[in-house]
Amino acid sequence: MKKKVLSCLILCCGLLCSGFLQAKKSFLLEGAYIVTSDSSTNTVCLAAVELQYFIWKTTGFKPEITSRIPVGSKGIFVGRSRYTEAMQLADKPFGEQEYLIDVTPERIVLMGQDEDFQSEAERNKGRDNNGISPEKDRPVLDYGLVTGDDSVNGLMVPLPSIYDAQGTCYAVYDFIERFLGVRFFGPSPENVFIPEARKIKVACQQIRRAPAIKYRHGTYTFEWPIVKEQYMGATGDMQQLFIRRLRMGGRKWAANHAFTGYQDRFLRKNPKRPELFESYHPEYFAKGRNGGASERQFCYTNPGFIRQVAEDAVRYFREGKTFAEQIALGDYFAIVPLDNANWCTCEECQMQLALDKANIIGSHFNCGTATHYIWNFINNVAKEVKKEKIMGDKKLTALAYHVYAYLPKDIQLEDNIAVVPCLHPRNYWVPGMERNEMKFYKAWIEESKKSGRDVFLWNYLCFPTERGIISNFNVFPGFNIHKSGEQIRMYAADRVKGVFFCGTGEQLDFYITMRLMDDPALDIDLLMDEFFDNYFGQASKSMKAFYTKIESVYSDPKNYPENIQTEEAQFHQTEEIAWRYLGTPDVMDDLRLTIEKAQKSAKSDLEKRRVESWVNGVWKYMLKGYSSFNQK
Repeated sequence: MKKKVLSCLILCCGLLCSGFLQAKKSFLLEGAYIVTSDSSTNTVCLAAVELQYFIWKTTGFKPEITSRIPVGSKGIFVGRSRYTEAMQLADKPFGEQEYLIDVTPERIVLMGQDEDFQSEAERNKGRDNNGISPEKDRPVLDYGLVTGDDSVNGLMVPLPSIYDAQGTCYAVYDFIERFLGVRFFGPSPENVFIPEARKIKVACQQIRRAPAIKYRHGTYTFEWPIVKEQYMGATGDMQQLFIRRLRMGGRKWAANHAFTGYQDRFLRKNPKRPELFESYHPEYFAKGRNGGASERQFCYTNPGFIRQVAEDAVRYFREGKTFAEQIALGDYFAIVPLDNANWCTCEECQMQLALDKANIIGSHFNCGTATHYIWNFINNVAKEVKKEKIMGDKKLTALAYHVYAYLPKDIQLEDNIAVVPCLHPRNYWVPGMERNEMKFYKAWIEESKKSGRDVFLWNYLCFPTERGIISNFNVFPGFNIHKSGEQIRMYAADRVKGVFFCGTGEQLDFYITMRLMDDPALDIDLLMDEFFDNYFGQASKSMKAFYTKIESVYSDPKNYPENIQTEEAQFHQTEEIAWRYLGTPDVMDDLRLTIEKAQKSAKSDLEKRRVESWVNGVWKYMLKGYSSFNQK
């Protein structure tokens, strides 16, 4: 099984590999030094410490980290240093997030694109979709606490921001997974699979590659039902290290609802933050509407409002400044309406809205009934920004979402707009939703191929769990990694630049999602086998059957009410769907027998604790939902 997984890794997108040489030509890890530069960055510091730790745990040998290697010694060179400069390894500069693994009998080189080529101010500017700026995203962790290893307590390790260039970290994590066999199945030390200590020889080869999808991030839902128990008491610091191990982050990009600060700037002085008020402009706001900062929309045809939004974008691009809740990161500035359809009632706005009155299929949430209205606004802002002749490849980012999801066919969109279709891949048990969303997704992809436009995606991986939280019921779990995996492969083939996860999903789904974002050529079934075999040991067969049963029931449209299979509309899981149609008595009996068999099969204490994390997080959660519904 492991040979098959390795072959998939070698065939990954963008991989340049010289192949295995003769068996005798290899590098023995035992006796080697880890060599870094004198002035290592956070990226190299983390990479070196992680490499040292996992070589130690998998071989029993703990290599010394040094910037001065003794003459005649073997070295594992991590990041750029005077040694790697003398080797003249790279025949061309590293591309975005690209890295190198180069193995000869005498040394190993692990390095990549770490340089931002930016000033400190430029490197730290902006706020992401979670409202976090890169400068606030470099915590220092006690390595002993996050690994659960008392022998390294007090070793303080600074983390790079997930948005820092960290090709060397990517090289090291690839090496740890590929050659040491370590797997990061979760943030808790008990979620990490480490093979038994052995001597390891690494065959001579060269690998040069980069993650397939350049932006990989989302809202963290590690504390949500199901997930929290699966992650076995992981702390916030453990979670921070975990997301770096899975290569979350990447390109600096953001797009989210961005105008909630405008009332405090242009309508009334807020006594809690009076410094934000600039001037009184009631004409910016939607006529005939009211509401708070997140509710009252704007007059998206008002020339003054359009100029103001453009000025905000230009100020960010030139000075790196954001105001109030503005969302912008790197070379991208978000211009996304508030999250409702309470549009302005002025004559010009209503005239544009009338153009798309019938631009909807069935009653889908994602449609085009405000397509001309919103995309004309976005386009007009883009034109104003272009007048300022901003240096570099700066772009406005806009969601293709809700009533402005559809591509406007008769508007020539400016080339400084990046678009973000919003999709529900975990709801594609609704055939109509999948048809509708794939239709407008493909329309945007075809437009981007002609225009060269950047396309990112917003994926709702929060469902169905979020629906249960909102409506106060326990959901039937949304395991569906095969369907999600198909989507990721399509995104990579369509050259999507990045995906924002609105919710990260459960343990296995999240792990495989992140592996596929890095390398969509990996085999999902092999990744699943590897997870269950390595994580649950003797209980592997039963635990895989437990997951597969839930996935097969959840993902099959035939298990849902007949109208869901035929209607052109958006649906979400309800308590009745969860426990009348999905979690039927037969399904629950089958799952009960399977999980009980897993409990009996688990042998080691660690296997038992891992099985119990799914018993407590998944099975007992389901039992509670099932019992509550049937008592009603």
